[in-house]
Amino acid sequence: MRLRWATTVCTLLLLASCGSSDSDTPSAGEPESSAPTSTPASSPESPEASPSADPVLMPDLIGMPQTLAGRALGRIEARHDLGLSSAWGRPVTVRCGTRPETVAFQHPDPGTPLRPGTTVRIRTAALDLARFRGPCEPVDGDLGPVTGPDATLARAFYRFAADPTLGAPFAPGAVWTGIEDGLAGTNLDEAARTDLSAWQLHTTYAERGGPFSALDVVAASGGYYELTRGVAGTCPAGEGEAPPELAGLRALSLTAPRDVTDSCMEWWGVTLFLDGEDHIRGIALRLGSP
Repeated sequence: MRLRWATTVCTLLLLASCGSSDSDTPSAGEPESSAPTSTPASSPESPEASPSADPVLMPDLIGMPQTLAGRALGRIEARHDLGLSSAWGRPVTVRCGTRPETVAFQHPDPGTPLRPGTTVRIRTAALDLARFRGPCEPVDGDLGPVTGPDATLARAFYRFAADPTLGAPFAPGAVWTGIEDGLAGTNLDEAARTDLSAWQLHTTYAERGGPFSALDVVAASGGYYELTRGVAGTCPAGEGEAPPELAGLRALSLTAPRDVTDSCMEWWGVTLFLDGEDHIRGIALRLGSP
């Protein structure tokens, strides 16, 4: 789902415009859209404003978070005024070992001289949850800032989201799952919690059609997320109210990493509500919208 969600995520980067492909390897005839990159105004005296006599080489973007890749291309355009554009195709399906939302394909290849008017074609990595959910165990996946026992609890929830048979520290009885402060929700008993379909909420939300699942969103992260205490405010409004039935409980929020998030449409948050024994009593999903 990724709520891109099995479709192309059109990253609103400094350079980016969005294209699509029907094959895993882009071809010369692949339909794509691109837009020339605007060039910041600079004075004639600025040394960076003058094109270099040396060839401008394509940087190595593979493995780079998508926002940083777009900014790297933007810096090249600002310095050399080549009229570069970019086309971002549909994601490349990956498994553990490749971080989602990082560059998995680029053309031209690294080190290629960039000619004026070049279109740089980029595809990022994504998990196909229908085929593979993980869990993955990236050594650099805990991006903080919260660490310690709370980070261990969040990691256990991520593993559960990828594979519900692994279990998680849920409170006895029914557990609430829903959207934001109760826009939609349901209660899941212990037997239902291992059924991925039981977590799906069939509604419309954040200018998208459902179903929505907090487990799918967390699983699609591949184990990369930021962890903070409290309820994450929804992008862009910043609203962070708890559902009435969970008000007063301690909260931990897993959110999309900032280095792969350049617009609210790419932002997500999943908040865990914990009782006094640090057992999960509820899970609230938040998605960004324009």
